[in-house]
Amino acid sequence: MPLRFGLTSLEKSLILLFVAMTAACIGLVVVYATGANSSTGGNGGGIVSGSGCGTPVQLNGEMGEFSSENYPSSYDNGKSCSWTITVDSKKVIALWFQDFSLEDSGTCSADALTLQDEIEIIGKYCGYSKPKPIVSLGSSLMVHFNTNDRNTDKGFKAVYRAVDPNTVNDIVGAGGFLQGDHGDLMTPGFPEKNYDNGVVYQWRITVPHGEKVLLTFTAFDLVPDSCADFVDVFEGRSDGVSAPKLGHFCGNKVPKPVLSSNNEMVVRFKSDSSHNAKGFSAVYTVASAPAITTTTTTKPITTTNTRPSTTPEPTDSGCGSQGNLFGRKGEIHSLAFPNAYPANLHCSWSINVPEGFLVKLHITDLAIVGEAGQCSQDKLTVTDSQQSLGTHCGFILPPVLVSVSNEIAVNFQSDSRLADRGFSARWEAVYAEDIAEIQGCGGFSSEDSGVIKSDNWPMNYAPNRECMWRVQVPEGKTITLTFTHFDLEAASILFSSCLDNVVIYDGAHGTAKKYGPYCGDNLPPVIKTTGNVLVMRFHTDFFQEEKGFRAYWSTDPTLPAPTEAPVPPNPWDDIPIDWPETCGRPKVPPMVNARIVNGEQAKPHSWPWQVSMQVWPESFPTPAFFHTCGGTLIHKNWVLTAAHCFIRYADEMQRWQMCLGKHNLTQSEPGEQCYSVLGIYRHESFKYPTVPSVEFDIALVRLDGEVTPSEHIDFACMPSVKEMLPGGKKCYATGWGDETGNSMAPKVAESLNQVALPVVPFDTCKRMDYWWFQVKPSMICCGYTLPDELKSVCQGDSGGPLVCQDNPSAPWEIHGITSFGPVGCIMNKKPSVFTRSSAYTSWIENIIRKDIYHLTSSGCGGLMDQTGTAGVLASMNHPETYENGAQCRWNIRVPSGKRVHLHFESFSLEESQMCISDSVSISDHLSPLGTHCSAYPPADVVSAGDALTVLFSSNARVVDTGFSATWKAVNPTDINIGCGGEFTGQQGELVSPNWPNNYPKQTVCTWSISSPSAKSLHIIFTHFELQAVNVLGKCMDFVEVFDSAGKSQGQFCGFALPKLAVAGDKATVRFLTNDARQEKGFRGYWTTDPSVFPTLPPLPPNPWDDVKIDWPAECGTPAVAPVTLVMRVVNGMEAKPHSWPWQVSMQVKQLPFMPFQHVCGGSLIHEEWVLTAAHCFSQISVPNSWQMCFGKHHINSSMDGPTEVCVPVVAIISHKDFVYPQINDLANDIALVRLAKPVSMTREISPVCLPKPESLMPAGHFCYVTGWGDEKGSTVPLVAKKLNQAPLPIVSYETCSKPNYWWDSVRPSMVCAGYESPDELKSACQGDSGGPFVCKSADTGSLWEVHGVVSFGPRGCVVDKKPSVFTRVSAFNHWIEDNIKRYVYENTPAA
Repeated sequence: MPLRFGLTSLEKSLILLFVAMTAACIGLVVVYATGANSSTGGNGGGIVSGSGCGTPVQLNGEMGEFSSENYPSSYDNGKSCSWTITVDSKKVIALWFQDFSLEDSGTCSADALTLQDEIEIIGKYCGYSKPKPIVSLGSSLMVHFNTNDRNTDKGFKAVYRAVDPNTVNDIVGAGGFLQGDHGDLMTPGFPEKNYDNGVVYQWRITVPHGEKVLLTFTAFDLVPDSCADFVDVFEGRSDGVSAPKLGHFCGNKVPKPVLSSNNEMVVRFKSDSSHNAKGFSAVYTVASAPAITTTTTTKPITTTNTRPSTTPEPTDSGCGSQGNLFGRKGEIHSLAFPNAYPANLHCSWSINVPEGFLVKLHITDLAIVGEAGQCSQDKLTVTDSQQSLGTHCGFILPPVLVSVSNEIAVNFQSDSRLADRGFSARWEAVYAEDIAEIQGCGGFSSEDSGVIKSDNWPMNYAPNRECMWRVQVPEGKTITLTFTHFDLEAASILFSSCLDNVVIYDGAHGTAKKYGPYCGDNLPPVIKTTGNVLVMRFHTDFFQEEKGFRAYWSTDPTLPAPTEAPVPPNPWDDIPIDWPETCGRPKVPPMVNARIVNGEQAKPHSWPWQVSMQVWPESFPTPAFFHTCGGTLIHKNWVLTAAHCFIRYADEMQRWQMCLGKHNLTQSEPGEQCYSVLGIYRHESFKYPTVPSVEFDIALVRLDGEVTPSEHIDFACMPSVKEMLPGGKKCYATGWGDETGNSMAPKVAESLNQVALPVVPFDTCKRMDYWWFQVKPSMICCGYTLPDELKSVCQGDSGGPLVCQDNPSAPWEIHGITSFGPVGCIMNKKPSVFTRSSAYTSWIENIIRKDIYHLTSSGCGGLMDQTGTAGVLASMNHPETYENGAQCRWNIRVPSGKRVHLHFESFSLEESQMCISDSVSISDHLSPLGTHCSAYPPADVVSAGDALTVLFSSNARVVDTGFSATWKAVNPTDINIGCGGEFTGQQGELVSPNWPNNYPKQTVCTWSISSPSAKSLHIIFTHFELQAVNVLGKCMDFVEVFDSAGKSQGQFCGFALPKLAVAGDKATVRFLTNDARQEKGFRGYWTTDPSVFPTLPPLPPNPWDDVKIDWPAECGTPAVAPVTLVMRVVNGMEAKPHSWPWQVSMQVKQLPFMPFQHVCGGSLIHEEWVLTAAHCFSQISVPNSWQMCFGKHHINSSMDGPTEVCVPVVAIISHKDFVYPQINDLANDIALVRLAKPVSMTREISPVCLPKPESLMPAGHFCYVTGWGDEKGSTVPLVAKKLNQAPLPIVSYETCSKPNYWWDSVRPSMVCAGYESPDELKSACQGDSGGPFVCKSADTGSLWEVHGVVSFGPRGCVVDKKPSVFTRVSAFNHWIEDNIKRYVYENTPAA
């Protein structure tokens, strides 16, 4: 039939009708979209936006939210989305992310979200960490979200709100609006605290009209590497898109001053997610003001601290900053800080916060001439409306202070002489309800009754504290306060004034009646308020601490006193301690009456509990241990010593060893034993040198091993609980301390020394001319009083024992731990001071019991070691929420020969990437069996041996309900979890669960294989498709093989077929999967003889298996020989006409009335069959919409003439496992097209050959791709006018599957081809999809075989390290034949 090019009247009418209906539909969509958008304007309600993709979304409400398209499902590839947020011009925009999961590309070059304001781009974000909250400096903010054509993820959800500009600092921690003729700005906490990672801080500076802004950096310390953290400075006025940039600064060099051209400036600080540094500080002034030096900074006058109109005019503090401070937070410091303050200063600050708040003052740095507690002319004084909160000097930081009302005053003065750095402090408004959290003591209550106790009650309170309690009951009620216990440091002997004291006020106002101060041990009187508020303040100095106090209040004194719940018992309280059966009886009797200062040596090994504590100093790169302290062996696992021995290296166990059986430190001795250290436990109240007191100077060291007594090693006995030694009692101190008495050059003794020291009564030792306040009841003083009898212990003996006998035949007891003494070892009226061990009996026992508990307890309740045939385990409190900071462990062991089967009954943990937050980890003797954190139970697990370990940990943040699990012992032959098991024999099968469908997530399968007398076992896989390695090259889902010794032979993942031999007669194969991505899995076998294949179960027969296919007698031999010189398909030469006669132009009708258009290529493999790509039919798969055209060279049909033949299509058969685009996976991209009639073979039309099954072309071998694809390499593809060709070298699968190539997008069932160097890039373009990739036959060298079907490539056709990817035809020979046979069988009429 001749071709007809005109249209009938009916066809024209139908086209007009279709166009009109289309226009009407578009109009309705526009009307709807316009109406929907207009409804979002300024109504103040919450708004949920559209996707923002295609048409930008305008967000105009006071608040709203928006998210990526499809959220919480994965967003689409190739999208460009944007949102513009606009709020009231008097407000700014606070934006924060509730969820954020984007493809992580390091530099955000793949999928990324970009924030931009009228100044510049604020930031670009990707990955899985939520960006920190951001507040704009203007009333508009633009959000752009762009995705590439590869991986996708969950996306994001964001919320915004219009906020007052004054709240910027409160929301993000720094930044805001600065106004006035001068001020300062700095990163939070500068210089004491490093800035945070991943932050954006912005300041908008405005000075009076007519002036210019001069910004001077006074300090600058950012991470110097790569300028990832930086400060940008802009002009404050923008053209709505951007503002002129005045400077870009990074590193640690102070920038030069920056000058604006008008009265506004914007400063923007950004940090990345890795390292950080101290930050910066800067001062702004008007340009006409005197120059600012880098040694002085001033306090900003900001709009965040807006003052009422009645506020007094600003005053100078006298330290170069404002004296009257108002608002919510701020900083003050001495003049020139951190440089030395000038002489004769008198500085005052009056700080006021809004009504209803209190003032928190945190002095962050202090260096004022003088000694703490004894300040002279240079001093810092703090007062509130009721009393002084302390006078401070020296270097010890005061406690955090809280005012009784919304006012606090700070005064600093200096004399004309010495000076130091001065001070810096931060202040902020706080709620009374937060007092306890802020101060670590005190508190707030509105209850009608309650209890007030000093911190640590009934133990000694801490030094250097300022505690405030505020009780506020309903109006009309009064408060009665009654003390039940009271024991504070007594009044000063010299001045009769209270040092540590309690003061009570009848109200919170400045004129409230004051009761006290009270100190000593007499109970204060009952106090009754006249109003409904009571304030109690408790002050402690640096020196003597006592037990403290307990009191209660009530609004009804006739009611019984309130009671407290008893302290909950510890789970280890009842654990028995296996103290040594014998102790304190040396096998070598000691010699007495020797001197340790200028004295005699001890008899060798006569003090067998003496320990030489040795340390490896950090100045030595390799281990070298030196004696530093003494200790006492009290238990087979424990050494008793002094806490001050561990002022350094307390957390570095590897730097310590405890040596027993020593006498001479300079030589190795028979019988000596040195132990490593498992734990160092210092008393939690030991604060030296932070606090100038050595009370609680006691520590226990847990040995790595158990000590067996010998002739030279034995235990000292512990004294009776709270036993007190009488004055004059003679005891013995031992050690290797300095025997010279020379404090300028002390020298550790070579041999152990001893000295007899009488006990000095406590009442004597605490006299002012002795040790006064420095000695505590928990200490023992020992020494002589006459100068010619002075003996003592020296520095090297720290931590060593002071032992005594009740009588000459009694065992030796460790009564003292050498703590401190005078410099130079001996001084009149300065006896040696020891920690009294009997005062710490309960602490010692508690530490030992707790250690035993942690060694035997799981940490979640119950025993750590579980044995038997069945049991249960669960997170603490389950099914209630578990605790933060959990560290739980279960070691499960079943009878020998059995296996552990673990089953989770319930499971709900905080989810996180890589399970870095809360997690359950399982392992056996071979390897980890998975780490889990999700809301659903992991699959059952069976161990490879008779033991299994389960670990549970939680971080310090979110908690959930946790988990419960059961375990039982099972016989190896009874393992039934859907995979794995134990097998014996010479061969067998290995199949992943669900094969040949995708394997399940979070699965562990273990095959234990045994073949007695075999020399080796061969593990061979015939199919292998697992999740590929991650960007770090680590397998996520993998098969791991172990030999008979349990040694790993490697982890295997991806798509390459593993093949290995394991020496010996045993092997274990383990398959482990995570929850990210599941693939088809694997099929394989094991055998003792690689030449003998096991009989794998055959596939079930099909009724069409016997159908014969009449393959063409000749194939792959073009009548017109192709030109096989190097030429390009991108910017390349055309193919020789009809030299690739199997080339098919696959053409489709988009609509019935439209003409056919070329969309894909194909390969003629049979007179009735075309081979192509399945993705060509993703949009239109109806056969009658397609035609296959043969004998073509020009894409324009009229130019090919009679050589062209176009044949309709009757069937399209795509691979059933091709899942794109529903899933972003182009595996199995192959399809067959059945022609409506056989095509006749001519000079211009002939078939191509199929390769042999599983045949592979070697890397570097040149093959040819042909098609009418885009020859320009355009992002928007254009069909070429003539058939093109290009030679492409094969790229190996190992190279093509690397992360910087196609990574996990490429499979072994694909073939890659292309060039490596950018100047040689050639590829196949989008228009060539489905077309042939042909190679000369490896067997004949003359026949052309179709080895590939064009599948995918990079956008724009050519990209470095992104070769073209083809479906490998030799992987689908069986599929091709099977589907052709099936079609013939199903469409052949029955005989």
